[in-house]
Amino acid sequence: MAGRRTRRQLGGEIEELAAAVATPQLARVPGSHHVVVVGPKGGTGKTTTAAMLAMNFAATRSEIVSVLDASHQLGTLRRRLVPSVNPPTRPFQELAALALCGVTPEWSTLAPYVDVVRGLRVLRSVSSSTESPCLTPKEYQAGVAVLRWAGQVVISDIGTKANGTLIVASLECADTLVIVTDAAVDALEMTIEMVSALAGEPLSYRMDPDDWSGLGDGRFASLIEGAIVVVSSLRCRSDDSEDGIGSGMATAMVDWLRVVCGGAVVVVKGDDHLAEGDLIDLEKLQLESAVSHLGVAAAVAARFPLTRTI
Repeated sequence: MAGRRTRRQLGGEIEELAAAVATPQLARVPGSHHVVVVGPKGGTGKTTTAAMLAMNFAATRSEIVSVLDASHQLGTLRRRLVPSVNPPTRPFQELAALALCGVTPEWSTLAPYVDVVRGLRVLRSVSSSTESPCLTPKEYQAGVAVLRWAGQVVISDIGTKANGTLIVASLECADTLVIVTDAAVDALEMTIEMVSALAGEPLSYRMDPDDWSGLGDGRFASLIEGAIVVVSSLRCRSDDSEDGIGSGMATAMVDWLRVVCGGAVVVVKGDDHLAEGDLIDLEKLQLESAVSHLGVAAAVAARFPLTRTI
């Protein structure tokens, strides 16, 4: 089929992207980089994106990488990364509460709260079926500070509640923002609402938009300028679509996001294995899906501060 890349071409692109993820060197100081993964709509691949980003960093970078589930609505991050036979760890909420009391940021202290899978540190949440968060903003920020002190890269998977206190807390301590949406027009409309509000110029296409008024004062504009937008394709491997975006309206919205976020829009190809929502096995990914997720990691790594020499 015209436009489809060969396995050799995809293999070469994987090698180039892996090098792009591994090459940018963070300064060897505590608290180097915090990546926050958010999305205004559920079911668009936010947790999958956070999991794949963390796995790619852990696989390609010789640094301590941690990923935490900070969602209060039945978070599934641990299920995507940790085999079900592993015994349960203590939840991140307990570590965060201890952090407010001055817990020592050493991995021997943190061990009861961490699964280590293929070199990646995974911290689970206490899921709640209610609207009440299990984690306060101060606890979250204190817990992240401990993880940042103990390693080089921390990735937070944040819930989707618009303008929630935890989202505000995560934005306040984020270095890079990854915004996940999909190619459906309604999801893109919600994403434009979120991005425009955080940029300080709120706009909406919907009759009943989410309330982002508390964040529309422009204080997160610089974060948006360096944000990466991940558009999860609606197509899986059986589809012959070239880009998976679909309608002209959706394409125009993605172009708008590309302009506002400085060109950092990555379209992630659909993948039948990832769509199952269970434990991720990298060997079962399609090559095009693996390439696109490595592209997300490379885009984030390009935002890392360069190593400073003294």
